Amino acid sequence: MSALDLPTPQHGGPLFTVTTEPRLFSPLDERETRLLAGALTYQTLVHPGVDVRVTVTRANGPTPPSLTDQATQRVEWPDHREVVGTLGVRSTGQDPTTTTTKDVVVDLGGPVDQLSGLVRLPGRLNDVRNAIRARAPVAFDALRQRQTDRLENRRLSRPLPRIGAFERPEHTGASGQPPAVLFGMHWLELGGAERWAAETVRMARDAGLQPIVVTDRESAHPDIVSDVFDGALVIPLTHPMTSDDESTLLRTLFDRYDIRGVHVHHCTWLYQRLPWIRAQFPGTQLVDSLHVLEWRTGGFVDIALRLSNVIDEHHVISPQLRDYLVDRQNLSKTKVTLATLADLTVPAAEEPPAADHVDGPLTVAFVGRFTQQKRPYLFLRLARTLHRRLGNRVRFVMHGDGELGDEIRRDHARLGLQSVVEMRTPATPVSQTLEEADVLVICSDNEGVTLTSFEADAHGVLVVSADVGSQASVVVDDLLVPRHPGPLLARTADLVAGLVEDPARLASLRSAQHAKVAAFAALPRARDWTRDLYERWNS
Repeated sequence: MSALDLPTPQHGGPLFTVTTEPRLFSPLDERETRLLAGALTYQTLVHPGVDVRVTVTRANGPTPPSLTDQATQRVEWPDHREVVGTLGVRSTGQDPTTTTTKDVVVDLGGPVDQLSGLVRLPGRLNDVRNAIRARAPVAFDALRQRQTDRLENRRLSRPLPRIGAFERPEHTGASGQPPAVLFGMHWLELGGAERWAAETVRMARDAGLQPIVVTDRESAHPDIVSDVFDGALVIPLTHPMTSDDESTLLRTLFDRYDIRGVHVHHCTWLYQRLPWIRAQFPGTQLVDSLHVLEWRTGGFVDIALRLSNVIDEHHVISPQLRDYLVDRQNLSKTKVTLATLADLTVPAAEEPPAADHVDGPLTVAFVGRFTQQKRPYLFLRLARTLHRRLGNRVRFVMHGDGELGDEIRRDHARLGLQSVVEMRTPATPVSQTLEEADVLVICSDNEGVTLTSFEADAHGVLVVSADVGSQASVVVDDLLVPRHPGPLLARTADLVAGLVEDPARLASLRSAQHAKVAAFAALPRARDWTRDLYERWNS
């Protein structure tokens, strides 16, 4: 047996106390300990004053955590889980409300490296769809892009319905309680939008506010161990939860903290509870951060528009999103704030980075998650085409991993690219790959503005990108390529081949790229907007 060191919030003290000392039959790593702390926080908040007896299990396979869902109420578990410990807890600041004990079973899930694969929906139709996508990804993608065209045209032609508006009085929070911000995040895997969400958590903490973080997406939450969450109250939600527990959770959080504002990132669960929060706690300010238009599903932008009458301010990271909300969806300009993430991962450079390409092969890189959105399979086919055309005059590096990882590695071997495309995992720093690269290819079928575009420019790497989202704001016009896979591959191959034949053109294109990036970086910055917002909330 070993000790259990549970994290506590920065302000207001612990929300629960341990009533029965932990018995640990297997040590927990830091990630598991923080997951357990989130589960214990939830279980004691929704059962205030009740002694909660907890059995802790761990899965031996690719099973996500079960921390707050209805399965935690059942004192049984599948065969592939092992018991790793027991303990008793009760919420602090309240007298016991019952002499009975509430039993829950918290499962910490399986190892992180077993939970990054593609989630496959059940059913024969989905099996056939997955098989076609894996075997013929370009043809599958071409059909997908044609469907996206139809959906994009449909969405651009009509406004979205919205719920009714609420009056919002001045804020009157829980008297004497620590001031706090309630955050909604997708998961604790810090890439893209989640990286910005994590930065806002840090900024709230630095502003003297207690960060409260809920997530709603199934995940192993590998980055819950990041120091950005030190002192935060983190509750990774797992579904389905009971409706009574959901309302009790929110009500108890508002009782225990003076929640000055709610900042929603990519979190459907919290979005959908904003009308209830506005009705029950009308003085709390509600804002969100929006990153990308999802033409196929509507995504978070559609949810935000539907709920816009109860949201006080929409933060958007790109001119494309601002124009869509204001010009297409008729939101007031005063309600939509453009503030970019240009300086989120790299400082703004005043001078273009020096061109350092020397004689030798041109290095072309892909950096990103292996997901359908990023379309890494297109990069493999680009590499095959260019290798046949240019031989060893061009070199390829593919950096990343993700839910399509197994398929991409099989594709890499099936296409005979083992000696052509160097595969790198996230264990290698992205900066190392960018230091070696001359050209970064962004194959995505949708984006807001990619953070890798700014990182590439900071390293003097030329960006060739699909013309999606607001990429045109930071990519040289001549280096924007069509979104559809066939034209994308053909145009990108021609561009890269042209750079191989005329390497002097790299310098002029880099200079033009840096001018666009610098102009974009001169727009209002998200850090400044957020800092001012949190200072108002804590005043």
